[in-house]
Amino acid sequence: MNKRLVLMISLVLTVFLFAPSIPRVHAMTGLVCMTTITANACPAGPPAFGPFAVGTKFSVGVYIQASDAMAGFDIYVATNNAFVHPTSAALGTLIVSPSLTSICVNDVSQTGTCTVGGSPNGPGVVEVTTIEGSGASECGGASPCSGMAFLINYTVVAPADSTPLSYPAAPGCSTSSVSSPPNVCVQVADSLGTTLPENIQAATVIQTTSPDFAITAVPSNLLITAGSSAVSNITLTSVNGLNGIVTLSTTPPPACPPPCPAWSINPSTVQLNAGGTNSSRLTFSTTSSSSNKWNINVTGTLGGISHIVSLFLTIIPSGPPPDFIIAANPRSLIIPAGINASSTIMLTSVSGFSGIVHLSTSLPPCLQPQCTTWFVTPTQVTLTPDGTADAFLVITAANRADSGSIEVTGTSGNLTSGNFLVHGTIVSFQVQASSTDFSLSAFPSFFSLPAGTAASSQIQIYPNVFSTGNSFSVTLSAAVSPPNGLTANLNPAIVTLSSFTVFSTLTISTLATTPAGNYTISVTGASSGFIHSVIVNVQVLPPPTLKLTPTTGSIGTKVLVQGSGFPVQYGPSEIIVSFDDQLVGFIFTPTTGFNFTFNVPEAQAGPHTVKAFEPFFFNGSGTIMATAPFEVISSPTGFTVTLDVGTLYFPGDKATAFILVAQNGQPVSPMGLQLTLQLIKPDGTIQILVATKLTTGVYSAVYTIPTTGTAILGTYAITVTAHSSSLGDSAALGSFEVKPTWLSKNAGTITTGTAIAGVVGFGAVGLAWKKGYLKKKDDEQILHA
Repeated sequence: MNKRLVLMISLVLTVFLFAPSIPRVHAMTGLVCMTTITANACPAGPPAFGPFAVGTKFSVGVYIQASDAMAGFDIYVATNNAFVHPTSAALGTLIVSPSLTSICVNDVSQTGTCTVGGSPNGPGVVEVTTIEGSGASECGGASPCSGMAFLINYTVVAPADSTPLSYPAAPGCSTSSVSSPPNVCVQVADSLGTTLPENIQAATVIQTTSPDFAITAVPSNLLITAGSSAVSNITLTSVNGLNGIVTLSTTPPPACPPPCPAWSINPSTVQLNAGGTNSSRLTFSTTSSSSNKWNINVTGTLGGISHIVSLFLTIIPSGPPPDFIIAANPRSLIIPAGINASSTIMLTSVSGFSGIVHLSTSLPPCLQPQCTTWFVTPTQVTLTPDGTADAFLVITAANRADSGSIEVTGTSGNLTSGNFLVHGTIVSFQVQASSTDFSLSAFPSFFSLPAGTAASSQIQIYPNVFSTGNSFSVTLSAAVSPPNGLTANLNPAIVTLSSFTVFSTLTISTLATTPAGNYTISVTGASSGFIHSVIVNVQVLPPPTLKLTPTTGSIGTKVLVQGSGFPVQYGPSEIIVSFDDQLVGFIFTPTTGFNFTFNVPEAQAGPHTVKAFEPFFFNGSGTIMATAPFEVISSPTGFTVTLDVGTLYFPGDKATAFILVAQNGQPVSPMGLQLTLQLIKPDGTIQILVATKLTTGVYSAVYTIPTTGTAILGTYAITVTAHSSSLGDSAALGSFEVKPTWLSKNAGTITTGTAIAGVVGFGAVGLAWKKGYLKKKDDEQILHA
């Protein structure tokens, strides 16, 4: 199984050898499941189909969900043929342009050939194999990828509680998409022939266990020559002990005189005993001028149980039966080594034949370039009555002398029912190779490089004929278009060929000034009159850039790094940032740009370099780098903060603190200056004060001393801290004292002005007022202590 799928994918790939490709990373594990034929997703768990009575026909879809993008598959589905019998299979819509398709049902080929040697093919087993004819993966090569792989038609032939539908295992399935258990016959592959990982989900068929009966018609497809008659046996089988009389009826014959056909069933009632069978006969009669196709339903009824079997009647004119012929032109080809050639496959309708003819070929003995390979396109054609249609057998000659024959087979009809036609034709070929001819290939053949980087490609040179000891030289050269900055060099420039492949390294170099754009490198080899070329495509991207904000600063300065033009491959790119090659951090970005911040580490004053580089860039030199200069300046000195606050206040006063911020004795207000003032009260509680800028370097903060409450008397402290990202830090401390007023202190002994006079005398009071010991403040007479 697996060898055939990989071989077929490889055959298609030979047609697309020179198409640029980018390596893919397989990361997804999909699911291969069984579901209904109209589903667009896998069910949550293994489904159960039914319950079905014996004789019931049903269909199952095999669906691939959330897989890596695939280009082909080879999948087997097995069941117990004694209970559930597969009748046919067909491709779904997953593979858009199917090619080299093989469908095998019950070890009988429906399309192509059945796999032999280590495969599980046999009764109850369906194998479906196909690949994408375009040579690409489905879903545009993007993952996840989902779709209906193929459909299987089944008939329930015997009662049982349930019958499993499963994926069999066999020694020939050692290369499997399923990791465990081993040798499961499920393989899904991409366009490179790589097996993709998949999980599997099987299903169960439920059969009815209540009394029932089954009805079948043999044959169910009748091909009758006009003027003759035919009979189909209608067989009824008791299921689960059913006993009784089954009444039979048919679709009414057409209500018209001859040449319309007629049919009847006899007997129309059939006795069924428990566990037994019985039958009736449906007889068809036609006239010499009858024609057309007819669909007849036979209905069996017993009580509330009713089943229908359909028969298809095709009346053909008397004379030779419809058929087709297949021929090739030319039937023999002489092909130069390594060259493609083709033969036209012509199909012709005979005696009114119409329908689809499926085309297939014998398999090549090995892969190109050692062997000649081939394929037929399209893989099916439609013939109209007495019409013709063409296909093409495309042959890719080996790179050495070779010969053989190719069998092209055309198949039409239903292989399972036996109503089919098969014809073939033979095309022979002979490959002629020169003893000094050779071939070239390049890997990789496409690059995407930022300006200023380099890359290399391996140029493979191999002889088209296996040498018997003779050798010859091939001279290599490289031409760049347009020639404006990109350089290409080959090492070695002259190689010697005998029996084995040799290599030369193509080094592609760009400068930071190389203009961005698309370039083509043509690598040419010449030897004894033979000249061959291979193309390498290069896309030059603008070099990445860095911008720093700010570009100067002292140790600890926060720097914003803004990068642009870093290429993205296969998901987010890792960007590493360093300061003088000292790692300061890294970032993952899904785009070509990024923002990154760091603080300037310990470094001497002077010029330094910030680097940003992408270390895992696979499509070029391996590292993409951009740099930007940064100037480290000495940390500023002489940064001071001073605090001045009054020494004595009374309840109700406003204590004002003045702050001076200076550098080297000069008031300064640097950008981003932060001032923090804390008032520590006598009871130990702390209150934050707000500073207001008065002028450059001068700030003030005001605290109103309450007149009531506890713990308002005593010594207060004020701390001020100043922080500047450019100048540093500084702090200062100040204090003041709050005392009671003279009157409040002597309130217990002083009640009136007479009392005051009695203490100091009226003359003394006047003198005290005059000297200012007593003054009016806030509409109160307060005596300072």
